[in-house]
Amino acid sequence: MQYVEMTVKEAKKRCKKNAKVLVAIQDLEDKNVDVVFTLKKRGDYDELFEDVKTVASLCDEFVKQLNLFTEKQDIMNIRPYGIRKTVLLK
Repeated sequence: MQYVEMTVKEAKKRCKKNAKVLVAIQDLEDKNVDVVFTLKKRGDYDELFEDVKTVASLCDEFVKQLNLFTEKQDIMNIRPYGIRKTVLLK
């Protein structure tokens, strides 16, 4: 797997214009919460990118995803601070 750090603007471009995406939101400081994926539409994208300070793209042969963090992160050493939103892309 390879992580690539990018800007919010670059990440928004990866969410295609009319695509529906699956999103999971996780509080990294609370380990007692189940993380559930929900369907989001293009109209919800602005809300997804609110307060995002670090964006990492993860690509391998099985899945494409964006990890959006509300706190500045070193993408090679993620710390349990803030909120992580995981966006699964087609």
